[in-house]
Amino acid sequence: MVTGMITLLVSLIYTRLLNKPSPRGPLFVTWLPTFDCNAYCRFCDTHVSHKQQPENLPLSRCLEIANEIGRAKTWVVGFTGGEVLLWPHLFDVIRELKKHNIVVYIVTNGLLLKDYASEILSAEVDYVVVSIDSDSATEHDDVRQLPGLYEQAIEGVKELRRRRKGGKPLIKSTTVASAQNLHKLKGVIDHLGNFMDETSFQPVVGEYEDHPHNREDNQLKNFLFTDNSESTVKAQLDKLIEDRPAFDKTYFKLIPDYWFHPEKLVERIKCWSPFLRLQIMPGGSTRQCTVRSDYGATGNLNESSIMETWNSQEMLRQREEIRCHRNECICWTQDTAFNAALDKFPFAKTFPVWNKSTELPKDEVVNQVETIKF
Repeated sequence: MVTGMITLLVSLIYTRLLNKPSPRGPLFVTWLPTFDCNAYCRFCDTHVSHKQQPENLPLSRCLEIANEIGRAKTWVVGFTGGEVLLWPHLFDVIRELKKHNIVVYIVTNGLLLKDYASEILSAEVDYVVVSIDSDSATEHDDVRQLPGLYEQAIEGVKELRRRRKGGKPLIKSTTVASAQNLHKLKGVIDHLGNFMDETSFQPVVGEYEDHPHNREDNQLKNFLFTDNSESTVKAQLDKLIEDRPAFDKTYFKLIPDYWFHPEKLVERIKCWSPFLRLQIMPGGSTRQCTVRSDYGATGNLNESSIMETWNSQEMLRQREEIRCHRNECICWTQDTAFNAALDKFPFAKTFPVWNKSTELPKDEVVNQVETIKF
């Protein structure tokens, strides 16, 4: 814990306090290796994203990237997409990451979970996150537009739990909460608790400009709430949190504001993404944000190293805007839940900003900084 706090502080001194090239890489990497998917979820546009951003990283380069991530002293790498189990290089890359003792998790719809149980176990994946939105197979499969998905996912979870040793991997469900299932969300979570080690949920989102969740509000109308349903929504979530103290956290308590009054969160919640996390897209470009198109690629791993993209001039430009709280945007998916988690710590609200700059040049790359071991 002490080492972790020191590492976090050192990273934030370079990236947020001073906005200087950091001697160590991102603490978290979200790797989106493919937007291909075997489901057609009604709230997701991954198949459109797949056409726009096909995979373009050969295995040899992926293995090099995994080693760069390890040398950068990254803590956690998460694989999501798309359906990650469709990516042929997944387990080769995970095995390379595990050589560096990196915590690895995968996010899957569960259809192929049973088929790949042996690979998941032999690669020593730490966490498996399964997306399930209902306690009814018919309802879940309808939303995901893939008959048999629910049963296959549950069978896959049971297979992993039967064969694993020492409780690894830990298996967690995440449910997309929306107007279609919020009224029964507690029942869904209670039901999934019979199969999972942990359960969680996240709000339905849309209009993430460069992400598979980029669906306009009119495409999500069956999942979004009407303006006059705010009090009902808040009461339902308050009751769920009261009954399940594990959800008594800022992230869950502020979901109604995210849905109905996002401007409140823009003012209150500061973004920590460019100081903590780097995303790798299917074609090799790197991002710290996929919500806004003006926060574009910070580099491309076909041409640059992890450290070069982490310390690129474009990343410094984005950090400068965000550390001065000029971004005026908010996102609320679970992969940015660290924004809500940090909100409860006094230092997150008072962390100073030194060495301010009004403008940083774009499209230049700083020299790679030698990684320091902590």
